[in-house]
Amino acid sequence: MNASLLKVFVILFVIASHTTGMRFTVTIDALTHGASSLEVGLMLSSISLVPACFAIAAGRWLDRSGPRGPLALTLACSAVSGAAAFLFPTAEVGYIVLFAACPMVGMALLLVNAIVQRLTGDVSTPETRATAFTFLALVNATSSLVTPIATGYVVEHVGCGAYYAFAAASPVVLGLICLTPAFRAILPTQGRANAKGAGKRRASDFFRMPGMRAVLFVSVMVSVAWEVGELLIPVYCNAVGLSPADIGWVLGSFSAASFTVRAFMPFLARHMREWTMISGTLLIASIAFTIYPLFETKYALMASSFLLGSGLGASYPNIMSLVYRLAPRGRVGEAIGLRLMMLNASKTTFPAAMGAVGAAIGPGAALWALAAFVFGGFVQARRNAPAVFAAIEDLHEAHPD
Repeated sequence: MNASLLKVFVILFVIASHTTGMRFTVTIDALTHGASSLEVGLMLSSISLVPACFAIAAGRWLDRSGPRGPLALTLACSAVSGAAAFLFPTAEVGYIVLFAACPMVGMALLLVNAIVQRLTGDVSTPETRATAFTFLALVNATSSLVTPIATGYVVEHVGCGAYYAFAAASPVVLGLICLTPAFRAILPTQGRANAKGAGKRRASDFFRMPGMRAVLFVSVMVSVAWEVGELLIPVYCNAVGLSPADIGWVLGSFSAASFTVRAFMPFLARHMREWTMISGTLLIASIAFTIYPLFETKYALMASSFLLGSGLGASYPNIMSLVYRLAPRGRVGEAIGLRLMMLNASKTTFPAAMGAVGAAIGPGAALWALAAFVFGGFVQARRNAPAVFAAIEDLHEAHPD
């Protein structure tokens, strides 16, 4: 791993920890002061709604102006969201201030993902790009694992205000660090978008590229498997009588497998092509969802979750490597933004739809329906393999870097 990547990961870890901690603390703070589950759900939904609405515009801004402007807005949104919650405590003004803070958290989350995904591709080479995105995924996973635990202790022993103070200060400190020459070197002042024809660009252009269209389709399929699985698996475990602690172990097995397979990704990347691994993740996920309803014991369900995590955990680094490689020159940020928009749109629709299916036919049958859906994605991915491999080969011939 080179020094430039380490700097990108520092930016990601600070902001990802901030946004994860804010989601956690806002939820606890609102519930403590009488918010209903619907109101908390609306707060958290606003975090995903912002990326769904503004992801493409953010990606184009990143292409046009480079990362410094988007990063400045990221830091500002992060600091202001924490400061607002700290200066206007929920106990005094009610949780309306939390409704205002959540969209700013969503904007920070959108921008930092677009920035670090773009920078990770920029500072790596075609040979090391999948590995670089693997390390990026590991940083994200580490933040998601450590932040809720640390935040929980802070909230329990010191209070929500203490975390909000930290959330206001940490982006300011990161901003000062980014002003140093070492960090400024990885933050170019200009984008890579070509001025010629810029006004004629449409997001629909990406769907006319067979290789990119296939990658975007698979991104949504993996997102659906991940998000809906996180909804249906606890529901099924509860239905078969597992305790909350046992359900936590089942979900923890998924996270452990995801982390493990990403740790081995550099080895796998040397022996398998990205699209082959992505197709395999959908096949493994469909098998895992199929066998879940066959078991009702803690350890069998933990094993099923480990199988699921082993598949889905390998998807992100390879998808991002292909998005970066297949995007036209000067439109990488826009491609990343389009992918983020599609993922967040799927998060607001599929879980609710599959939840309704589960209520109608039962959680076990709903898992089988999800298995069939994901297997259909695997079949489509195999059909699209020639188009993806051809697109990669064409790019290699045009830009043999």
